[in-house]
Amino acid sequence: MEFVFWASVLFLAYVIFGYGLLLIALAAVGPVRRQPTEVRPHQVDILIPAHNEAACIAAKVRNTLALQNPDGHDVRITVVDDGSSDGTAQIVRDMDLPQVQLIETPGRLGKLAALNMVVPRLSGEIIVFTDANAMLSAGTLTALVRPFADANVGGVCGQISVNAKKAGQIGKAESLFWRYDQALKAAEARLGGACSAQGSIYAMRRHLVPDVPAGAADDFYISVAAVEAGYRLAFAPEALTEEVVTEKASREMGRRVRSTEMGWRALMRYRGLMNPLRTGWYGWQLFSHKFLRRMAPFALITLFLTNLFLIAHGWFYAVTGLGQVAGYGLVALAWAVPAVRKLPLVGTAMFFVMGNLAMLIGLVRYWQGQSSSIWTPVREG
Repeated sequence: MEFVFWASVLFLAYVIFGYGLLLIALAAVGPVRRQPTEVRPHQVDILIPAHNEAACIAAKVRNTLALQNPDGHDVRITVVDDGSSDGTAQIVRDMDLPQVQLIETPGRLGKLAALNMVVPRLSGEIIVFTDANAMLSAGTLTALVRPFADANVGGVCGQISVNAKKAGQIGKAESLFWRYDQALKAAEARLGGACSAQGSIYAMRRHLVPDVPAGAADDFYISVAAVEAGYRLAFAPEALTEEVVTEKASREMGRRVRSTEMGWRALMRYRGLMNPLRTGWYGWQLFSHKFLRRMAPFALITLFLTNLFLIAHGWFYAVTGLGQVAGYGLVALAWAVPAVRKLPLVGTAMFFVMGNLAMLIGLVRYWQGQSSSIWTPVREG
């Protein structure tokens, strides 16, 4: 029992802290990748999928049109409206902008089917994917496209942030998570390449964009297709967008459950890439960051149960066991009573537990054969 307890401790220490520290250390001593100096103009399609985004679609279009373009790229914006019932398509139509085309799906297809329908209609060399509610920094277009001057780059990931000053307790914890995640992505990009993109903002060479199978995470599946084809994923931290995080725990849980279920399905499609003998550093990164991290909920359950059995075997196990019981109890209270989240570290602890519980439920849903091909985006309001 003690062996299982300490094996769980070591496993969690690796996936939560050890992998990141080792990765950052290796990236620090590794060779620096030279940034391309010669950039030619490209044909760029900016693709914005939307379903019931009337509250933000006009601001998103204006934000996208305002992106700096010093390299003279030929840019076209496409909004694909997936069966909205709130007038999203009409708002875009009324803007009547020559640089913006609107494509409407025949009814509600779901984001994956909508992307599969629209991508073959685009003609740009590079496609920039961005969410309707993701407002981009002015230099995003330049930062995303310039790495493609390197012929080995197949996709470029942008950076996500959360404004902790404007966020609630869940948002503050998520802000901390994203800062850590982006540090990992920067280090991964220096070694084997970034593991995958996040849907708020990323870019791909058009000829590498695959059809996304039902129930798979589109951002993961599309971006990792570049690695499958022998290219590398770059990271452009200057391509920045700011996320808005809901403070409604049930909504955030639902989003994370769906993200895990769909992300795991996509990972299983690309499981061969986790072999370092085939993909080098990238294989180790993908295995540690995406596979082992999702095993953490099982290690946490094992750690808790073994600790309960070991409480009578010494003061250390008694302290850690009672500490776990008290900690999970406090998190449960914070879930039910939002004011409790303001206590020191409680919001972060709740975010950690919620994230791992969502991963557990998402994996169970996947193993049960459940699929989330069509969903409604989580928005505040």
